[in-house]
Amino acid sequence: MSAVYLPYTHGCFVCGASNEHGLQLKFRFEDGEIRADFQPRPQHAGYKGMIHGGVTASALDEAMFWAAAYATRKFRVSVELTVRYLKKVEVGHHHLLVARLTREQRKFCFTESELRDASGEPCATATGKYFPMRPEDVPLGAEDFFADPRTLSPLEFFPGTRRIPS
Repeated sequence: MSAVYLPYTHGCFVCGASNEHGLQLKFRFEDGEIRADFQPRPQHAGYKGMIHGGVTASALDEAMFWAAAYATRKFRVSVELTVRYLKKVEVGHHHLLVARLTREQRKFCFTESELRDASGEPCATATGKYFPMRPEDVPLGAEDFFADPRTLSPLEFFPGTRRIPS
């Protein structure tokens, strides 16, 4: 099965293509889960050569957001995030983010994610709880999304509309 690439914005810290200080991750749905390749840069470090734990948490959170959003076609906001740090995440090394929806309960989506090193060993794991946003409450407009014909249209996440609310 081929990958489905997910929309990304200009300014987001995690996925923003125009955010030179951000992670600039490109998320995809592949083999039943959300994935993104991640190679941390020196500006993401806390201690020399090691990525800051908050950056790791942000990446895990965004992967879980996409697991919930892709499954339900609704933008969501995280209301709970638990991260477990297992080993250092080194600057300049290739890593893989993986996330999946574990269950839906009423309006909430529950997710889990991992940040794996090049050998497939987890460096950090996380669980999260996500609440849906009404389309009119999503603080993004069409101009915020990067126009990339390879990605799923952002309109997929605004059910019942023909345009992204502004």
